[in-house]
Amino acid sequence: MDRRAFLGTMAGGLLAAPLAAEAQQAGKVWRLGQMQEDFPIPAGQGPFYDRMRELGWIYQRNFVMERRAFGDQIERVPDLAAELMRSGVDLFLVTGFIAALRVQQVTRTIPIVISTSALDLVEAGLAASLGRPGGNITGIQTLQRDLIGKQLSLLKEARPGLSRLAFLLDDPSGNEVEVRRNAASIREAEAGAKALRVQVQIVTVRRADDFDAAFSAFRDQRVQGLLVLRSPFIFAHRKTVVALALKHRLPTVSEIFGFAVEGGLMSYGFDFRETGRLLAEIIDKILRGTKASEIPIQQPTTFQLVINLKTAKALGLTIPPSLLGRADEVIQ
Repeated sequence: MDRRAFLGTMAGGLLAAPLAAEAQQAGKVWRLGQMQEDFPIPAGQGPFYDRMRELGWIYQRNFVMERRAFGDQIERVPDLAAELMRSGVDLFLVTGFIAALRVQQVTRTIPIVISTSALDLVEAGLAASLGRPGGNITGIQTLQRDLIGKQLSLLKEARPGLSRLAFLLDDPSGNEVEVRRNAASIREAEAGAKALRVQVQIVTVRRADDFDAAFSAFRDQRVQGLLVLRSPFIFAHRKTVVALALKHRLPTVSEIFGFAVEGGLMSYGFDFRETGRLLAEIIDKILRGTKASEIPIQQPTTFQLVINLKTAKALGLTIPPSLLGRADEVIQ
């Protein structure tokens, strides 16, 4: 290509980008229906919106987010989904496979994107394969059971004398998919504890007022550390868990987003910045015409360790320098 042709191509490309952006802004305003337990980050902020902007989607200009929080009442999801459908949403964005299942009770045509699934979506029956999900559901799976052994190891490193720990999770109340998730997670916790020569106590909660009784049992049985499994119910009550752990002087670790920031000792899990960007890329494809059934399910490859030194001090713990040196974020 000669110089004039090259410059012409460059000029055409530079002109095409603003024209495409103007055409996109002048067209449809897409409506995304988002449902989760609550919303720690305001709409329009964070890695998801940053990546959407890079892809040409400007919040409140060519797409909007209709948000609905269901707290610890996940049974409300179908009604909230029906409400969002009446408002004309083009896509659902939900946390977790159970919420996705509930939305699918209402629609099998509107795309459903899962931001973080703790379970393998193929195992859960929500996708035919990772490469081609096949239905109206796609998204990101984080496979939390694979993190449990690492979380236990981190907890013992933070408290070297740890010999008895508790594993806190919610009671699935007969839901088959959740029962399988809990069983797999318990197996991982028991195997991880055995490898570390630590006794593990499995404790489940079903209602908000079960937490006080659970922590009283931890005290009576001289539990020295606590692993908290992420679930919609426990996420909705994460502040209660953190407050009780501090009251009972229990070091904790969890995959829950913001757990250490809100006062837990440590959080170890997927990097929400990576998942936010992956989520934006999936939604970009759908808004540009690709079917959810054809968009591969993504799995994060970056994980983040956050340690709260203020909490460590309150618990009388000295975090080893070797552990602090590996932390991605340290809260003073």
